[in-house]
Amino acid sequence: MRADRQPFAFPPGIFLAGAVAVAAVILCLTFALGGGVLAVTANSLLVGLMARHILGEPERVRSKVRSRTSALQDIAYRDSLTGLPNRRFFIWYLEQNLAMRMQNRRRGSRVNRVVLFDLNGFKAVNDTYGHEAGDELLKFIAVTLTAYLPSDALLARLGGDEFVVLVRDSHGGRKTREVEATIRKAAETVFVFDGQDISVSASVGVSSPATARSTAEQLLRESDQRMYADKIAGKERRGEAVPAEVETVIPAAQNPSLNERRRIRARLMLSAGSR
Repeated sequence: MRADRQPFAFPPGIFLAGAVAVAAVILCLTFALGGGVLAVTANSLLVGLMARHILGEPERVRSKVRSRTSALQDIAYRDSLTGLPNRRFFIWYLEQNLAMRMQNRRRGSRVNRVVLFDLNGFKAVNDTYGHEAGDELLKFIAVTLTAYLPSDALLARLGGDEFVVLVRDSHGGRKTREVEATIRKAAETVFVFDGQDISVSASVGVSSPATARSTAEQLLRESDQRMYADKIAGKERRGEAVPAEVETVIPAAQNPSLNERRRIRARLMLSAGSR
C-alpha cells in the first residue's frame, strides 16, 4: 500500500443512513422485549453520537482542505531541488516589501537591495561530471548561504544556477557588501563530488529602488545587467578573451532586451573558460 494513501472514511450521507437504520432496529427490539426506558436511553445515545459526528464533519473537511492547500502552496512557491523559495515567491515577497516601504518611507532609512548572482563554470561542471554533480553543487551553495547570510535576508533560487538575495540595508550599503563577499566566498569554496574537487566562482549584480515606483521586475532586470557587467569584468581581470559580440552589445545598450541578454549568455558560455 502506498505510504501517502489516506485512510478510508465513510461519506457523511452513508454514515447517517446507517445510523438511522441501526437506531430503528434497536428501538424495535427493545420495545418488543418490553424495555421502553432502555429503548429511549439507547436511542438517545445513538442520536447524540450521530449529532457529534455530523457537527464535527465540517471541521474535519476544513482541516483537510487547509492541509492540502498548504501543501499546494509549498509546491507552488518552493524550489524542489534546493528547498529554497522560488522566483514566484521572491517576486511576491519583494513586491510586498516595496509596498511597505512606500507606506513607511518617512519612518526609517532602511532600503531593499536585490543581490542577483550566478555561478561561473557551472556549465563545465555539468558537462564534465554530469548533471548530478551540478545538482549537488546547487544544493551545496543553497545550504552554505542559508547558514552564513544574515537572518533577515531572503535567499531564493530563480532557476538554473541563478540565485537572488533580498537584503534590508542602510543607505550606506555595508550589509549588502558583506552579503556580496559571502556569496563570492561560498561559490569559490572547493566542492568535492565523487572524489573530485570542483571549483566555480560567482558573478554578482546589485540594485536598489531608484524611485518609490520601482517594481520587483525592474530591480531584477537592473541586477541582471550589472551581473553580466561583473561577469565580463571578471573575464577581463583573468585575461580571458571577451567575445566581440558582447563587447559591442554591452556599451551600446545599457538596457539590453531579454533576447540580447540570452545571446550574451550563450556567447559567454561558449567562450574559453566561461560557464
